[in-house]
Amino acid sequence: MRVKVHVREKTFAVSFGDGGQRISWLANVGIVRYDDKTKGMELGAPRGVRLKDGTRLNMDDVVCTRLNDGADVWIMLKEDAAAAAGEALGAAGPAV
Repeated sequence: MRVKVHVREKTFAVSFGDGGQRISWLANVGIVRYDDKTKGMELGAPRGVRLKDGTRLNMDDVVCTRLNDGADVWIMLKEDAAAAAGEALGAAGPAV
């Protein structure tokens, strides 16, 4: 299997056999490839993985059960999680 992993402005092609790894493994590979010098310490732990349409994937799922060969995924970082939480709060409207 081969998947395109997007981390911020960069994209990495990740090849990994039959896809028996977990989604969390794929997220960590993306983080380490993006931040090669500190192996991800600058970015921190991935907060999630999403598809182009915004669908979030379960980090414990096995890659080959959720993705097809050639799929694109986006790694969510702490700033992405904070932005999503802010949007969710804004969508709820003001407290009364």
